Amino acid sequence: MVREKENFIKQSTHTSFYTGGQFAISNDGQYLLCTYNALIHILDIQTQHIIRSIGQDDTSSEVVSFALFNDLIVIAYRNQLLRQFNWTTGTCLRTWKSVHKNTIICMTFNSNGSLLATGGADFTVKIWDVEHLYYTHNLKGSTSIIRVVLFYTSEMKKIHVICGSDDGRIYLHNLHVSGAKPTILQGHMSTVTSLVLHNDHNLISSGRDRVVIIWDLQTQSSIRTIPVMESIEALIALPSVDYLKKLKIKQTFASDELLFFTFGNSGLIKLWSGTTGRCLLIQEDKTYEKIAANSYGKDKEHEQVFLNAYFNETTRMFYTNTIDHNIIAFNIKKLKLEKQFIGELGDVLDVRFLNDNDNNPLYIIVANNDEKVKIFHLNTWHCQMLKGHTDIVIGLDISYDHSLIATCSKDDIIRIWSYNVDRSSFVCVAIAEGHTGDVAAIAFAKTSNDFIASGSQDTTAKVWSLENLILDSNEPQNLSSVFTLKTHDKEVNSITVSFNDKQFATGSADKTAKIWDIRNQKLLAVLSGHRRGIWCVQYSPVNPELATASADGLIKIWSTKDYNCLQTIEGHDASVLRIIYLSMGTQLISSGSDGLLKLWDLKTSTCVKSIDAHEGKIWGMSASTDENLLVTCASDSSVVIWRDSTEEDRQAKRENVEEVLLMEQEVSNLLVNKKYHEALKIALNLNQPYRTLTIIKEILNEIDGIDRLKNTLLQFSDDHLNLLFSYVIDWNTNTRHSTEAQIIIKVLLSIMTPDKILKLPNGQKCVENLLPYTERHMSRIERLSQQVLFLDFSWHSMKYLDQSNISSSNELPTTT
Repeated sequence: MVREKENFIKQSTHTSFYTGGQFAISNDGQYLLCTYNALIHILDIQTQHIIRSIGQDDTSSEVVSFALFNDLIVIAYRNQLLRQFNWTTGTCLRTWKSVHKNTIICMTFNSNGSLLATGGADFTVKIWDVEHLYYTHNLKGSTSIIRVVLFYTSEMKKIHVICGSDDGRIYLHNLHVSGAKPTILQGHMSTVTSLVLHNDHNLISSGRDRVVIIWDLQTQSSIRTIPVMESIEALIALPSVDYLKKLKIKQTFASDELLFFTFGNSGLIKLWSGTTGRCLLIQEDKTYEKIAANSYGKDKEHEQVFLNAYFNETTRMFYTNTIDHNIIAFNIKKLKLEKQFIGELGDVLDVRFLNDNDNNPLYIIVANNDEKVKIFHLNTWHCQMLKGHTDIVIGLDISYDHSLIATCSKDDIIRIWSYNVDRSSFVCVAIAEGHTGDVAAIAFAKTSNDFIASGSQDTTAKVWSLENLILDSNEPQNLSSVFTLKTHDKEVNSITVSFNDKQFATGSADKTAKIWDIRNQKLLAVLSGHRRGIWCVQYSPVNPELATASADGLIKIWSTKDYNCLQTIEGHDASVLRIIYLSMGTQLISSGSDGLLKLWDLKTSTCVKSIDAHEGKIWGMSASTDENLLVTCASDSSVVIWRDSTEEDRQAKRENVEEVLLMEQEVSNLLVNKKYHEALKIALNLNQPYRTLTIIKEILNEIDGIDRLKNTLLQFSDDHLNLLFSYVIDWNTNTRHSTEAQIIIKVLLSIMTPDKILKLPNGQKCVENLLPYTERHMSRIERLSQQVLFLDFSWHSMKYLDQSNISSSNELPTTT
């Protein structure tokens, strides 16, 4: 028997956390700190979960730089404010105004965290005493924007500040000489991008002029200029050669050998000897190639690939960020990518579970507004990328046995990917070219890997044969289409293959869905009835049915026998973008452009559950093989994993019913024994207003009932009192219970101050609702009092008249 689903709950979420700019790694290597607009997000590196956000999400105060020292972080904002936080707790310790005349570009602490240097676009460097909270130095002399700043302590224990600027110069400031002009080190012909100290007296500098220069700070002159043949954005000098023991380098090094790694626009990490000027090691696998212009609308390739780099001694990892807002961790032993953080997803267009054969999917594959397809590990959210498309990937599908991936793109191309064991990654094994417009939809056969079907913006659908696909080829083979059909008058938005692989259906922006015979290559039916374009079509896994979802907010179920509309499901207030059959075709789940998920019972056409899932359009949705997991993706840059909680909810309901029965029996026993205090508390826990009122009446019927009620309520928590206030509002509207309600109000006012009442969750609302009916009761009592007085007056008047009549009758008649 099929158990229908009743609810899905959120299991995990991956959302954008990094919008570019600076990032840092905690000393223990467990946390990643990165900028996200006006916030600093703190991520657990193992799970990629955001554990804390520092700052306020205010678009007027975007983060431009920050500096980290142990538990302290100082953040510079675009509005020229500086804020000091304890990042482990999120506590703001201090806020002050920057004295820079323009934006702060870079900042750093000295070795003991007592001084902070900030370099700005106003060509100056400011020094701040963090411990005593005052501004100590204003360092001038640069003729360009300060890009990098560094503290240096000489052998004479003199503190210096070294800064590099856009004019290619390096400025050396002595903080112990007031007003002195800086020493200028000239050698670079372009922006200085990185400064690193080595052995306390050597300085290594890199620039976009494709050279690295080694400086002697004692003589303040250059020792060696090394042509690296690429623009360098970051470099890291190793403290000792011990870190290199497991790298594939055939030579030995002296203990004081000057070694450094460069991160440049080639996308390769390189190891250099500053002593000999030779490149000793080049990373074997290129991690990042130059980003093509068609992704960003520029005419030239980006010169920058790596932007910043850090080395963490605890984890022995390099961490670097890229121009497309990703952060990558490399193992220093093999220079291999260990972990990749996708900082910003943008619009996420499609998603599927991957490696789902054992009903326990480990991966999801995601298409977002990028030419690279992303595969995420569900436990760690580590990302692998599939590169090959030259424009945004719109859709994807997984073969029935999860051995193949198909992707389609705005580059008019379809690519087939297969897992390569030797490379431990997916590789492109086939390319299908033939469409003349964006390929928006793709679908594998349901029972084999014999073919795929695709739909395009060129209004055609194609079927491609995969029967002769060679999976272990070094080069991807070209697929040829079996046939091409002119399917619609407008672009094809969705395509799906029937579960017997004999038909496929297409949905289009022309408001129709069509069913096609694959063997005979002919049209079987045109399904008309939607008022706007169709976004999704899906075959039922069991019944001869086809479901269509449209921008008119309707879902229609069609018979695939006589092609009549069997039912129309209404409930969405916006476009329905995706639908999936669940529970052996007895249920349907749909996603809308309003961010809602709706679970439908097809027998009754009713909505079982509505879930507020996303803040944007839910473009993609997929279910695991056993339907216990659901994944959704949306335009709000998030991917959410949902878990079927039906059994948990049912079990919780059963346990709740049993608990309520036991508590009700306990209340009855307590009332018999006249233990009203305990009974009243349980009645409130059970949220039973009438039982609560009955118990209060019993208490008031006792001798000194009001005092007993007061003593009882004195022992109640604020939550219980808040709930009692809400009950009193209802009781006060009914004259039958208004007396008890007014007594309770009197008792509550005697044990609670007005401020405490207003601080209750519903305190102000309770007071506002109590006043009108209390005034009515007061007016009613005054009217009754007047009526009682009138009766008393009438009685006395009647009594007076009666006495007068008696006196008159007792008088003797007089005779004249």
